[in-house]
Parts: sequence; structure tokens; C-alpha cells
Amino acid sequence: MSAVDFLRGALTIFFVMLFAGGVAYVGDRVGHQVGRKRLTLFGIRPRYTSTIVAVGTGMVIALIVTLGAIFASNQVKTAFFQLSSINAQISQLQSREKELEEKVSTGQLVVPNDTLMVPFYRLVPQSATSAQRLSSIEDYYTKSVAYMNETYIRLDLKPFKPPANYQRLLSDLSNASLMQAQLSQGNVLLTVSSSQNLFAGDQIHFAMNATPDTRRFVKGQPIATLTIPGNGSASANIALSEVQTAVTARAKSREVQMPSYLASNVQALQVIPGISQMQAMMAKPGTYLMTAYAAEDVYPHTGGIPLIIVLTQAK
Repeated sequence: MSAVDFLRGALTIFFVMLFAGGVAYVGDRVGHQVGRKRLTLFGIRPRYTSTIVAVGTGMVIALIVTLGAIFASNQVKTAFFQLSSINAQISQLQSREKELEEKVSTGQLVVPNDTLMVPFYRLVPQSATSAQRLSSIEDYYTKSVAYMNETYIRLDLKPFKPPANYQRLLSDLSNASLMQAQLSQGNVLLTVSSSQNLFAGDQIHFAMNATPDTRRFVKGQPIATLTIPGNGSASANIALSEVQTAVTARAKSREVQMPSYLASNVQALQVIPGISQMQAMMAKPGTYLMTAYAAEDVYPHTGGIPLIIVLTQAK
């Protein structure tokens, strides 16, 4: 229990105590006034009438406050009328969590989350009509499902069965305002990736992604630079790995916004000088800069980030 939760609970208890005391006081005062005036209710003796009035007043006040809280707060309403349902949902979620934990610890992971599931993509041209756009999306969806069902059932996944309303879902995707906004920037790239970790025995699940196919890096553009102090313990291979990781982070950044499954596909096409020469340079005293340059103009349809990595000595 956090300090904030404890303080909130203590304040709630204190408020309930004050409220209960206020109700008791009001009820007592009303009953006292009724007793002083010797009023009777249904012929009952005044002393009993005052007690009944005092208790009834407290009950009415409590009822009014409770109804006010129910109408004013959905949380209070839920606590009064849906608590059993919430407890049942919590039990179901706890059971599901236990199943997932057992699957993660003992299951065979076939496809990690956010991984490309088909080796092909589809470009929706900016100039495509609404009908052409929908036709292209439907064709890509059909071919992707056929490929996944043929490929991944061999890896012990259950085949994907398109939902009965899949055509309406594809139509919604085709005509969505987001798709319109993306097409205003240029062509749109369609890809299919896993929407969750898929373990052996799971049914195939996937997400169809629409990404603006705009240029993210210009050929020759420096994407990431790593500063390396020269000494005998410096490793060229470790430095190469770190600079490629930095390229992935840059590609995922808010400024670039490449999908994770594309940003993670970093390919060093050329290393200047070679790795052995890099290792020899870094063994000498000095400061060195390892810079990753875009080997070509990089778009999402490029499928990854081809690099030329150069090591130079800092001036």
C-alpha cells in the first residue's frame, strides 16, 4: 500500500466519522424538538414519537446523501450494484494471467510481438481511387492470410479464420480519416505484423499496418555517431553493435517514426575501414568517431535501414 492510498483511506474514514456524527446530531435535535412539543405520531406516546422521528430523520439524511453519491459518481454506483460482476471479472483476469505466466515460462515462442509475418508488402498509390484502394487492401489481406496459414501451421500455430465482417473492417480501414491523412503525404505502405507473442498452439493473430511511405533518411545522411576512447580494450564488434542500436533508436524516434519491425532491421552494407583495421585503429590512444550513414534514401518500403559505417579519428 502506497502512502497516497493510505492517506486517502484515512481521510475517507475520517469523513465517514464526521458524517455519521452530523447525522446523529441532527436526528437527536429533531427528536428533542418533537419531544419538547409533545407531538404524537399515530397515537404513539410523545417520548416514543421523538425517538422514531430522530431515527427516521437520520435514515432520510443518509438515504439522500447515498443517492446523491450514486448519481454523482460512477465508481460509487459500480460499488453498490456491480461489485459481484467486478469480482468475477477480476477472478477471470487472474486466471488468465496465471495461464499467460505458465505459457511464457514453459511455452515455445513461435513469433515475438511486433514482428513482420509476411515477406511482402503492398503500396497503395496516393492517386488510387476509393474503389482501387479498397481492392488493393482486400487483395493484400487475402494473400497475407493464405501465406500465414500455409507457413505458420507448420510451426504449430492454429490457422487464422477471417471474421464474418472482415470486408466491412477492411472497408473501414480503407476509408478511415487516418488513411486519408496518410495518403495526403504520399503513397501508403501496407504491412502485416504480429499483434502479440504467439506461442505453439496459439491461433494466428496479426495486425495490418498502414504507414506513410515517406522518405525517412536521405542517402549519405549521418544517422548516429558513437564516440570511442582509444585503448587496448576497445572492441570494434561491440562498437558496431552499439552504433546500429543507436540507429534503431533514432529510426523509432518521434522525429522519424519508422515502425519498430522496420527500424530494427539494420544492415551494415559497408564498413570503412574493415573490422580488423578498425580494431587496430582503436587500440591506439586517441578519440574515435564511428558514424552510421544512410547507404541510400530510406523509405518504409526499403524494408530496413541499409548503412555505411565509417570510423574516423576525432580532431
